[in-house]
Amino acid sequence: MAVLVLERVKIVRFFCGVFLVLMIIWGISRWPEAGRSLYGVKDRVTLEGLSVERLLPHELRALVEELAKRRTLPPENAGFFPETGELIPEKEGLGVDIESTVENVLRAQPGEALSLVTYSIPAAVTRDFFTPVFKGDTGEKKASITINVAWGEEEIPAMLSIFREHGIKATFFFVGDWVRKFPDLVREISREGHEIANHGLYHGHPNKMSRAELQKLILENARLLDEVTGEPPAKLFAPPYGEFNSEVLAVAGNLGYRTILWTIDTVDWKRPAPEVIIQRVTEKIEPGAIILMHPTAPTVAALSPIIKNLKEQGYSFLPVGKLLREG
Repeated sequence: MAVLVLERVKIVRFFCGVFLVLMIIWGISRWPEAGRSLYGVKDRVTLEGLSVERLLPHELRALVEELAKRRTLPPENAGFFPETGELIPEKEGLGVDIESTVENVLRAQPGEALSLVTYSIPAAVTRDFFTPVFKGDTGEKKASITINVAWGEEEIPAMLSIFREHGIKATFFFVGDWVRKFPDLVREISREGHEIANHGLYHGHPNKMSRAELQKLILENARLLDEVTGEPPAKLFAPPYGEFNSEVLAVAGNLGYRTILWTIDTVDWKRPAPEVIIQRVTEKIEPGAIILMHPTAPTVAALSPIIKNLKEQGYSFLPVGKLLREG
C-alpha cells in the first residue's frame, strides 16, 4: 500500500511539473503582447501623424531620434559685407527635445495626436555683432568697469585688491605683447574671476589694417590668452585707440566678436588728479554704462571712491559679457 501511495505522489508531481513548464512556455509566448500592453504606448496614439501605439520605450526613442534628424535645422549666423554694405540677418535654428517628446508620448491617453517637442536654437552671431557697443541695453542700475591693459603692470595688484574688497568682477582687455611679458599677472586676474577679453595682439591702428591683419590681431591674441589662462577668452574685442570702421566691425563680427567701446571714458591715461576721474564717472553714470579705465596710479586712487559712490546710488557691477547678456 505504501508503495502504491508513493507511486501516485510521483505521478502527481510529474504532471504538476509538466503543467508548470507549459504555463511558463505559454507566459513567455504571451510576454511580448503583455509587455506592450503594460509598458508600450497606448492605443491609437499618433506622433506627427504616425501611429506609435504599442511601441515599447526603446522603439519609440529610436523613432523620435529618426524624426528629429529630419526636423532639426542648424542656425545661420548673421554676416556683414563692407564692400556692399549688405547685412544678412541671422536665422534661428530648430532643435527637437527627444527626452520630453518620449515622455509625452508614453504619458499620452488613448487616441491622442502629438507633435515633437521643439525649441529654438539661437545663432551665435546676430546682426548686433556688426554694431559697436557703447553701453548695455538695460534700464536697471547696472554698470561695467573695463580695464584696457597694454602697460601699467605695477598698478594691477592694487586694482585687484580693491575689486576683491568690494566684491566686484571687471572685464580686462589685454594686448598680446603685454600678455607675453606678464603671463603670471594674467593668470592671477583670471583666477580672481574677472572676465578676460581681447585688446588685440599689439596696440596698432585698426582703421589702417587690412582684413587679414585684423583677423591676425584678434585670433592670435585669443590663442595666446587661451594658452596663458587655460580657457578661451570672452568673445569681446576692444579695438586699440577705440578705432573702428565698417571693416573692423565686419571682421570682428564675422569672427563672432562684439566690438566694445565705452559709455564713460575716464581719460585716465593722461593721469589727471583722482578727483577728476571720480567726477567724470559719477556725473555721467547711467544704467548700462561701460566705464573705461587703465592701470594708472590716479585710477587706483579714484577706484574705491567711485565704487562706493555708485553703490550708494544703487548701482551694481557686472563684467561686460554678463551685462550684454542681461540686456
